[in-house]
This record gives sequence, C-alpha cells and structure tokens, in this order.
Amino acid sequence: MPEKQAKGFAGAEQGQTFEMKKAGDSTESADKQIRLEITASKGGKILLRRRDDSFSMTGNPVIDFGKKVNAFFIEHTPIKIREKATFYRLLAVMMNAGLPLIKSLNTLGVQQEKSPKLSSILFQMAKGIEGGKSLSDVMSLYGDVFDEAQIGVVKAGEASGQLNKALRSLAEEIEKSASIQGKIKGALIYPMVIMTLLVGVIFLMMIMVVPQMSQLFSQSGANLPLPTKILIAVSDFCINYWPIIAISIPIVVASFGAIKKTRTGKYLWDSFKLKMPIFGPVIQKGVISKFARSFSNMMGSGVPIIKSIEIVAFAVGNEVYKRRLLLTAEDMKRGIPMAENMSESSLFPKMLVNMIEVGEQTAQLETVVLKVAEFYDEEIENVVSGLTKLMEPLILVIIGVTVGGIVAAIFLPIIALTGMAGQS
Repeated sequence: MPEKQAKGFAGAEQGQTFEMKKAGDSTESADKQIRLEITASKGGKILLRRRDDSFSMTGNPVIDFGKKVNAFFIEHTPIKIREKATFYRLLAVMMNAGLPLIKSLNTLGVQQEKSPKLSSILFQMAKGIEGGKSLSDVMSLYGDVFDEAQIGVVKAGEASGQLNKALRSLAEEIEKSASIQGKIKGALIYPMVIMTLLVGVIFLMMIMVVPQMSQLFSQSGANLPLPTKILIAVSDFCINYWPIIAISIPIVVASFGAIKKTRTGKYLWDSFKLKMPIFGPVIQKGVISKFARSFSNMMGSGVPIIKSIEIVAFAVGNEVYKRRLLLTAEDMKRGIPMAENMSESSLFPKMLVNMIEVGEQTAQLETVVLKVAEFYDEEIENVVSGLTKLMEPLILVIIGVTVGGIVAAIFLPIIALTGMAGQS
C-alpha cells in the first residue's frame, strides 16, 4: 500500500501503530482490522502505510495449536542456574552504570533470546515495577524461578540501599553453587550411565545370544553346569516376560518420581543419599557448602540471623537438613546458641560447629561461615577428583566380572561337550 498523508494524528511519533476498522463493524478480531504505521513526519503532515502482519492471523487450527504447544514448552522449560547468575550480574552492572531498573530489565529481556521463559518473566517484572512494586515483590511472583533465599537477599539489599552489592553477591553465590553441584552430579552420572549401558547390553544378550546357545545345549542332552542353568533361566524369563518388563520400567520410574515429590518421600530419598557409600559424604559436603555460603550471604545483606537460617533451610535442597535447620531456628528463639544446638546433631561436622562457635564469640559469624564454605568447596573438588580416578578401575572390574561370568556360563558346557567328543 502506498504511503498516504493523514490528518488527525497530532503528537504521533514515527514507528507508532494504529488499528482501524470499518464503521459499524463490532468485530474486535485482529484479522478484520487495518493496521497503520507511521513512517515519517514531513512538514507537519503524517505519512501512513498499511502494516501487513501476516503472522498475526487467527482462526487457523494448525497455527493456533502450534502456538499453544510452543507456549507450553516455554512455560515448562526450566531456567538454567547459570542464566540466573548472568541475569543478577548484568542487572548489577546496569544499575551501577546508572540505568533505571525498568530499563535494565527490559534490556535484559531483549538479550535473553536463548531463554524465552526468562525473557518473558523479565518483561513482566518490568511491568510490575512500573506499576509500583519493588524488585523483590515481582520476584516473589515467580517462586519456581527465584527461591526464597534469593528474594530475601534482594529485599534486604533494597532495605539497606545496597541492591547492587546484593545482586553481585547473589551472582557469585549461584555461580559457585552451580560449579559445585555440577561436579557432584558429574561424579554421580558417570557410573550411572555406564551401569545402565551394561544392563542394556546384558538384556540384549539374554534375548538374542543365549537362546541360540540354549538350543545347542538342549540338543546335546548333557547335564549343564549351575551357572549355565541360571543363565538360561534368566534368558527364558526375559523372553517370555519382556512386555511386562518394558511396561514395568516406566511405571516404576514414574512412581518413584511421584513419591519423591511428596514430603515423606523426599525426606526418605534425601536421607538415603546422605547414607550412600562413597557418594554420601560428597553430597553432605555439598549441602553444608551451600548452607554456609547462602547463610553468609544472607547475613552480609543485613538479614537477621534467625531469619537467615529459616530462609536458607528452604534453599539447601535437602529435606533432612531443611527440617534440622528449622528446628535450630526454633531453638535459637528460645535462647540456645547456634553452635550448641548444632553440636547435638550428627548432620553438622565438628569443624563446622567449632567455627560457628568462634564466629559467635567474636561477632564475625558472617566471615567465619564464608571461610567454612570455601573449605568445603576445596574438599569437594579434591574428593570428586579422587572419585573419578577410583571409579574408572572399579567400573572396569564390575564390567569384567559381569561379562566374564556370562561368557563362562556359555563356554563351560561347550568345553565339556568338546571333551566328550574327544573321548568318543
């Protein structure tokens, strides 16, 4: 459509869009409206052109369904920890440079192209702040993205006028916690993946290789060794009941996931993780490190000590420690010192309790607890490095024993048959 001069648009700016419809048409749908965009302003006259938004069509079921599916995946896609850390750091830099909070959030929303969910949330947060809310208020509307500890630090930073410092400390805490959690998960995932592949290979052997060998053994009529009988029995079970096995696995996994989401199930699972051989101490060190770092950050932001413990209890990511920390906060309200309370539980190492006691006596609890976090960070790195070196030969031994046992069960009767044939 060619550009036309238009009247009655006084005060309009270039790039502004107007929607018009025919007189008498009460339909509000976008596809029956004419969109006009201001392209220039010359000599006091406004030049308009028709804006063709071909992607704004409605009524097409395929397009509407695609939009709903896309919106569903965006809504249920988790935001990565490092993306939140980057958000806090960049927001602190922008505010330190003098940019208004609303403009900073909108700018960061545009930059978050790889995370549509975070981008949408930042735009909504900017609108909320424009409506008179504080940053901590709009963050609390997205509890699945920002946990209570992060909101508490931001709220304390707003109250003390040190929001930049609070945001920087949050970014450093999240980055360090993400690094530690990544190392712990890496140490756990490696053996799990190897064992899963091993089970898959064994299952394929049971339904493809062993049946062929069992036919040979049955034709010979020879008395089979016990390992071979067990192998054939397992193979027959896998062949006859493989549909039940295939259905049971996802049911068991889904049931386990549902149970873990309950309060009791989460407590039992977290308790089991802490008691696991080899990996339990590493997980415990990770929880203590997160507690110490978050607790130090909360106190450094001006949050009272008891309130800090209550908030951090929900952020440590372990139901066992969460319940124990909440009990600690209740006891401290009754006048029991923090170190004395923690000394009664085996969840807190003596080193941690002694350091907290020193911090309480010297009024430097924030600094002392941060040193504890740094100590456990180094401990985790050393333990994970040692575990990686230990797991490789251990896994090789497990694979060797398993595969060797299967091979022995297959070849023992073959050797026996060969000996019988030689004697005859």
